[in-house]
Amino acid sequence: MKLSDYEEVVSLWTETKKLGFSPQFDTKTVIDTYLKRNPECSSAARLDGRIVGAALCGHDGRRGSIYHVAVLSEYRRQGIATKLIERCIEQLKRDGIHNGFLFSSNPVSQKFWEKQGWQVLPSINYHYKGF
Repeated sequence: MKLSDYEEVVSLWTETKKLGFSPQFDTKTVIDTYLKRNPECSSAARLDGRIVGAALCGHDGRRGSIYHVAVLSEYRRQGIATKLIERCIEQLKRDGIHNGFLFSSNPVSQKFWEKQGWQVLPSINYHYKGF
């Protein structure tokens, strides 16, 4: 994924219900900084020149993070999300990262993640503070 993909990827993320995408938080400037900090980690899937799937991925040097995995509804159940995730994980491994986390509140996506081998850690409390 490149910054030039931003508008098309944001359109995909916005159309995907319960994704956790926030246009106020995930501005073009924020995504540009994230992509520069984590080169090659994020992916966009293209068919006939059109972005049909995307995954934002990166790490802090210890642990990987995957955000905003989405595939256009008419292209779902074709393995695109799985390929995006596999690519993210392979890049994290190349960067020396061997574990990661993600947040999912959507029951459909929770089933997807469990099929991908991700575990729910009920003892983890996710805290947030803007500053």
